Amino acid sequence: MKNLLIELNKRKFRKWTTIYISTSITIIGVANVFSGRYNWPTYIFDILVIALLFGFASTLIIIWFHGESKNQKINFSEIFIHTIIIAGLLSAIFFSVDFGTKKAGNLNKKTIAVLPFSDFNETKENEFFADGITDDILTQLSKISELKVISRTSVMKYKNSKMNLEDIARELGAGSILEGSVRTSGNKIRIVSQLIDASNDTHLWSETYDRELNDIFNIQSEISEKIAEALNSKLLPLEKEIIESQYTENFDAYLYYSKGRHEYFNYSMEENEKAIEFFNKAIKIDSNYALAIAGLAEAIEQKVLKYNGNVELYDSAMNLSKKALKINPNLPEAYKSLATAFNGLGKEDQSLLYYRKAIELNPNYWDAILNYGQILLSKNKFDEAFYWISKAQKLAPDNLIGLISLSIIYKNLNCYSNAIDWATKALNLQPNKTFVSFLNSHLAELYLNTGEFSKARKYFRKTVELDTSWSAYWYLGGKIEISAGNFNKAKTYLDKYLKDSTNYPEYYYAYVLLKNGKTETANNILQKELKSYLEYFQNEKQINNTYYISLAEIYAILNDKEKAFEWWQKGITNDYLDIKRITQFPYFDNLKSDARYFKMLKLMNSKINDLKRKIEIHSPNSIVC
Repeated sequence: MKNLLIELNKRKFRKWTTIYISTSITIIGVANVFSGRYNWPTYIFDILVIALLFGFASTLIIIWFHGESKNQKINFSEIFIHTIIIAGLLSAIFFSVDFGTKKAGNLNKKTIAVLPFSDFNETKENEFFADGITDDILTQLSKISELKVISRTSVMKYKNSKMNLEDIARELGAGSILEGSVRTSGNKIRIVSQLIDASNDTHLWSETYDRELNDIFNIQSEISEKIAEALNSKLLPLEKEIIESQYTENFDAYLYYSKGRHEYFNYSMEENEKAIEFFNKAIKIDSNYALAIAGLAEAIEQKVLKYNGNVELYDSAMNLSKKALKINPNLPEAYKSLATAFNGLGKEDQSLLYYRKAIELNPNYWDAILNYGQILLSKNKFDEAFYWISKAQKLAPDNLIGLISLSIIYKNLNCYSNAIDWATKALNLQPNKTFVSFLNSHLAELYLNTGEFSKARKYFRKTVELDTSWSAYWYLGGKIEISAGNFNKAKTYLDKYLKDSTNYPEYYYAYVLLKNGKTETANNILQKELKSYLEYFQNEKQINNTYYISLAEIYAILNDKEKAFEWWQKGITNDYLDIKRITQFPYFDNLKSDARYFKMLKLMNSKINDLKRKIEIHSPNSIVC
C-alpha cells in the first residue's frame, strides 16, 4: 500500500485528478447554461456527463502509464484497457440515453401546444392575467378545425419549466410550440409571442404587440389568425367570425372573468366559490357578457360534480347557459355547460346533442369531447366511445378520466394487456388518494380476470391500505378468493363487506356458503336474490346488461341450466361482452358439460370481433388488440 501511494505521488495523481474534476464541473456548468439558452436536446447533456465519467477512468490510466516523463511509450495493456473503456462508454450511451422515441421532427406542425405565457411584471399579483391571455389564445386557436390544440390542463404543468422545448413537444405530441410573455404598465400592455417549429427550433412566426389594455381582444384575435396563416391553415368563415368576436367591450369585466377562470382551474371548493363570485362581478358590470355567464354556469356545475352541491343547481346552470346562448348563439362554452346540466339531470340524449354542438364550434374542446365519449361509453357504444375518448386523450394526454375510460373500453374488448397498460399510465401520474384507490382496485379486477391472482392480491392489498372505509373493497377481496378457490378466505372478506353494505349481489356469498356446506342458508339467500332480480326486470325500463348475467349466474348456481342459458343469451343480445367474467368465475361450472356453453362463448367472441372491426371503421389505424 505504501509503495502504491509513492507511485501515485510520483505520477502527480492528485494534481491531475483535481484538474480533471474541476474542468469537468466547469464544462457541465457551461453546457447547462447553453442548453437552457439554445434549447439543446437533453440527450446531448446526458452524453456529455457519461463521456466525462468514462473520460475520468481513461485519465487515470494515462496518469498511471505516462505520469513519469521517462515513460511515454504506449504498450498493449494500455491499449486493451482503453478499448474496454471506449466500449463501456458506447454501451452506456446506447443503453442509458433517451434519444426520444417520438422525434419532434416527425410530429405534425399543425398540432400546437400553447405554453403558459411568462408574466414579466414586477409583482405577481396579476399573474392570473398572463394565464388568462394564454387560456384565451389557446381557446381561440382550438376553434380552428385544421389545427389540433393540446389542452390547457396538459400545458399548464410546464409553467416556469426549464425543460427543453423539443422534449416538451415530444411529451405532448406537438409539432409547434407557441410561447410568449406579458408585461403591463398603466394602461399599456406588451405581448411578445413566437411560434416555434419543434423539430428544428426555428421561428415560424413572431410578433411584439405594444397596445392599449383595451385592445387586448384584438391582439388575441390577431395572434390566432397569424398562427393559422403561419401553419397554412385555412379559416372557415364561421371560425373567422367566432375568433374575431369581442365578448365584452369592458376591460374591468374581462379582468373579473379572467380571475374567475383562474380560480375555477385551481379545482378546490374554496376557489370554486371565488370563481362564482368573480363571474358574478363580471356579469354585474356587463350583463350581456355571455362568456362570463357560461363561466358561471360551469362553476355552478363544478360545485355539484366535485363539491357536493345540491343537484337542483343544475336547473340554475341550465338557465344561465340558455341565457348565454340567447346573447351569443355561437358560444361553444355555453353549449358545453348546457350539455353538462342536461347530463346531470339524467337527460343523456339532450346532453349528447349539445355536446356535439359545442364540438362543432370548437373541434379541440377536449373536455366536451371526453364527456361526449363518456356518455356513449355508459350506453355501451364502445366503438363510438373509443373514437371520441381517444381523440380527447390525444388533446389531453395526462387526463386521468380519459386514461381510465380507455382502460375500461379495452377491458370490454377482452384486451386485458391494453387495459392494464392504460390503467398503469393513469396510476403513474400520481393522482390524488381517491383516484389511487380506484386505480388499484381496477388493476386488481383486471388481474383477477386474467387469472393472475398474486398481482390481483397485491393491488387489492394496496387498495385496502389506502382506504379501509369503503366496504366494496372487501367485496373485491372476496371475488378474488372465490375465483382462486379459497372459499374460507373469501368468506372472511365477504363477512367484512356485509357488516356495512348490501349494495352488491349477495349470491356470491351464497355460493361461498354452499362450498362451505351451509346449504340451507345459501339457498335462502339465492331465492331472495332471485326474487329481487326478477322484480328489477319487471319494474325497470332501462336495464343494466350486467343484470342479465347476474340472473344467469344465480340460475346456474341453482343448477337450472335452461334458465341460465336463457338469461345468458339475453345478456349477449343486450351487448354483454365480458367473457372473462364467464370463464374466470366458477358460477357457470354447472354449464360446462353442456355443448351450449362453448357455443355461447363463441358467440361472445364473435360479437367482440365485430366490435373491434367497428372501431377500426370509426378510428382507422387505431391500435386494437
